[in-house]
Amino acid sequence: MRLLTKAEACRELSVSLSTLDRRIASGEVCTKREPHGQRHRVYVMLDEDLPGNGRLADSELVAAQERIRDLKGQVELLQGQLEMERRRNGELADELKTEQARRGPWWRFRQLRG
Repeated sequence: MRLLTKAEACRELSVSLSTLDRRIASGEVCTKREPHGQRHRVYVMLDEDLPGNGRLADSELVAAQERIRDLKGQVELLQGQLEMERRRNGELADELKTEQARRGPWWRFRQLRG
């Protein structure tokens, strides 16, 4: 894995900066951001093992994009399930507080003493 500046990656991949930015935005190209003063530097991560200096064949690119779409769908589904569980846990916490308030402060003491 090599880290290149965006300019170096453009030369390596033989693409324009706008094309590289589109590929970064779509997830075709991985990046790493590193702090640099008040800003961040963006480095493009290229795998040395890829044929064609980091270029994917069209069929590989389509397959990778489909996999990314599938994974994004799974993430959305899991985020929805997580939100439902969080709501349910909040409801259960409210029910517990209500029941504790109804029984009063001595209920737990009496329960412990048998």
